[in-house]
Amino acid sequence: MLFDFTGRFNAAFGFVPGSLLGAALDAMSPLNVKGLGENADTFDEVKLYRGWEEYLFSFKAPGEGSVLATPPFLSLKRSKTLVETEVDNSDIVVVERYGTKPYEIAWRGLLIDMDGHTFPLDKMEAIHKIFEVNAEWNVSSEILNALGIASLYIRSMSIDFVEGYEDTISYTFDARAIKPLEYQMES
Repeated sequence: MLFDFTGRFNAAFGFVPGSLLGAALDAMSPLNVKGLGENADTFDEVKLYRGWEEYLFSFKAPGEGSVLATPPFLSLKRSKTLVETEVDNSDIVVVERYGTKPYEIAWRGLLIDMDGHTFPLDKMEAIHKIFEVNAEWNVSSEILNALGIASLYIRSMSIDFVEGYEDTISYTFDARAIKPLEYQMES
């Protein structure tokens, strides 16, 4: 039996990542997940952790660790805070102060019950637990680490059901990068 991610991504997000086109997983041998082909390593797995809690977002097989969901699609946005003063009767603007805001992160992913192929209630509960934490999460990811993001907090969450796939839920986190106050005072 082949497990096809392409239909799920298309139904949930309206597109399929290029390296998933035509990819399928052999669900009959979950410890040997190789169906993503040569591009399987191009997906950046992300780990959220704090204290003893740890959640892995990856394409690894269930036997290779506690995988909660597929690797997320991350959209990153950052802006500056500027105090500007316009000079009267000219097109000159004087920037008096600069400040850099933290990264805003749109994090989208799929929760899939790859074992029983039923509604992923346990994974939905885990996403709910992640959101309920009123503190920051440490994050491990090559992409986020390259941007200096080691911690984030989640501002909002949405859960959507994927039409045609009873075993799949899509979710979105709206998050912000955060640095400890001590780090900001030393900079």
